[in-house]
Amino acid sequence: MESMLAHATDLAIALAMIAGSLLMLVAGIGLVRLPDVYCRMHAAGKACTLGVWLLILAPALHFATTEPFLTVRALAAIVFQALTTPGATYLLAHACYVRGYPVHSGTELDELKDTFPSYPQDRFGQE
Repeated sequence: MESMLAHATDLAIALAMIAGSLLMLVAGIGLVRLPDVYCRMHAAGKACTLGVWLLILAPALHFATTEPFLTVRALAAIVFQALTTPGATYLLAHACYVRGYPVHSGTELDELKDTFPSYPQDRFGQE
């Protein structure tokens, strides 16, 4: 019975590492291939965050029985990232929008145009 639990734990660790690595790869490709800063932030904010969670979870599971304090620190890191990354991504996107970073030409709807002021494109970077 203990052997089955060890195999299940090893399988969960391997799956977390593989899934986390694949999500980080997808986020990296998204950062390179997506057309504008808003789409790139979406890739970094979503796929990269979940990938980091899984990559932190893998050693937390591995050391859960031998070093429980390491597991607690790993879970605290996951919670800290869950609390900070969405807010930071939102603030960066908001700052980019207010500063007037161009939106991809394929963007059809800009719901924030009437809500937030934006710097004109000819003034960008000249303050």
